Amino acid sequence: MGLSGSDPVTDPVVEEADLDSPVDGDLDREHEFPDEEVCVLDKGKPLSQSILCKLQRNFFEGQGIEAWRQGTVPHYITSNPFIANAYAKVVFGFIRDCNAVSGDSVNDSFPPFDPNQPLYIIELGSGSGRFAYHFLKKYIGLYRSSVLKDIPFKYVMTDFSEKNVDFWREHQSLKPLVEEGVLDFALFDGERDDVLKLTEAADVLAPETVNNPMVVIANYFFDSIPQDVFFIQGGQLQEGLVTVTSYHQEFDLHDPEILSRLEISYDRNAVEPDYYENPDWNEILEYYEKRLDDTAFLFPCAALRCIENLSNLSDGRLLLISGDKGYSREGDLLGRGDPEITRHGSFSMMVNYQAIGKYVQKHGGQPLHTEHRHAHLNISAFVLGSHPGGYTETRQAYREAIESCGPDDFYALKKAIEHGYESWTLEQLLAYIRLSGFDARITLACYPALMDRIEYASETEKQELRRVILQVWGVYYPLAEEQDLASHLGVLLYEMGYYTEALDFFVRSVEFYGPDATISCNMAQCFYSLREMNSALQCVDEALALDPDFEDARDMRIKIEATSKNHL
Repeated sequence: MGLSGSDPVTDPVVEEADLDSPVDGDLDREHEFPDEEVCVLDKGKPLSQSILCKLQRNFFEGQGIEAWRQGTVPHYITSNPFIANAYAKVVFGFIRDCNAVSGDSVNDSFPPFDPNQPLYIIELGSGSGRFAYHFLKKYIGLYRSSVLKDIPFKYVMTDFSEKNVDFWREHQSLKPLVEEGVLDFALFDGERDDVLKLTEAADVLAPETVNNPMVVIANYFFDSIPQDVFFIQGGQLQEGLVTVTSYHQEFDLHDPEILSRLEISYDRNAVEPDYYENPDWNEILEYYEKRLDDTAFLFPCAALRCIENLSNLSDGRLLLISGDKGYSREGDLLGRGDPEITRHGSFSMMVNYQAIGKYVQKHGGQPLHTEHRHAHLNISAFVLGSHPGGYTETRQAYREAIESCGPDDFYALKKAIEHGYESWTLEQLLAYIRLSGFDARITLACYPALMDRIEYASETEKQELRRVILQVWGVYYPLAEEQDLASHLGVLLYEMGYYTEALDFFVRSVEFYGPDATISCNMAQCFYSLREMNSALQCVDEALALDPDFEDARDMRIKIEATSKNHL
């Protein structure tokens, strides 16, 4: 008798949408106005000042962690173990560069580390918290085995939503990292704030209190904060003024579905010199006006303001790593029409990394872009500060971890091969899971093929699969998502005869998802295989209490009673 629910599923993982193209969908026209009537929510404003930005904030404040748990907001591509491992290597290269600056350096603008203060790694818009967890698991491993292990560091997860910060503070996977002193949190609005107040250490990160360089991570962040739209026609720069309409009477601006119903259009208005108060921004606009024509582009005003504020915190010594959909080449800005908006509960737009690079160069920094065009995710890094060695280690780490078979390449391969696992050997499946950094989503996708291979696996192969399962769980960050990883891993362990460990995973399933008749019946099977009949019978009773018509549990009870009678 096999485990209940142990049959391989054909598609255990629902992939998120590819964000390289807009996903608007059909507008819900129920209760709509007649064609000649529309509800105008906003008109004639720059995009960064339009109602869209308010609606974006309303969505994230209202949804909290559910935006990620339900998969409404895509996040896998920027929150998996592979990308976290790559970022950890780049950050480690930056710390090697900073540590190489000695006390007698001729460059007074880049003083050596202050050993009495940690190097802060700030993540903007930490969302579910999954990237932070994966990053720290990898980074701490590098750190503890390195000659740099005496340099203190602290990772700070941030969000403007208090709901999200409260969720992280209570997450069981994050609490040990807080207790170890390597993780803290901050309620921080990247669009507006210029200091960070840590929730656990109660420290305030401000220009007068931060003595060391700083690392900033911004994944799927700059695409969701305010930007402005500009057009260039006939050599003339024009601002795009937004009109936002709906075919509904929008009485509730906190309705999480509202963004899916909006229609957006742009009017153009000639731009006078000194459009922004910031002369550096105006210089970038003037550059584009001279170099581009017959096109439209987004200007990352909120991102630049955020970078400036964080650079000021660290006295201009900063590493920024950002993964998003965006453009990093000037040629990518040519021949563009109205900017497209991708809708996924919230909305996102392309990031103009080329403009961010121009700003960083203006301030003496270096942008790092891949030489090849990305397929799904643009990952750019930017270093600020006059480092005497020119950030050699950081640039080398970026080339190796991001440019050469980096996260975008890995994701492209994953998309290409994920429907062919049934033809792979067990050895190939295990190699792929190891290569992914023991990715839970990839393991679930491989689950049917793994189940098929167990019957014919050697004892050595079973032991390696068991080791891989434990590694996958070791880097897993639970969010109580639809797919129950613990129960799937428990089934695999049971099928290989590791009954005690299978039981442990079924217990974890109940901890995360609550009592379930199938899980209780599977636990009964484990106890039966271990010849613990009283415990097996107790689990069967629990299963039947949850589902009196559960046939597998009834059959299991008959089996247990027969076995017990034969042993009397």
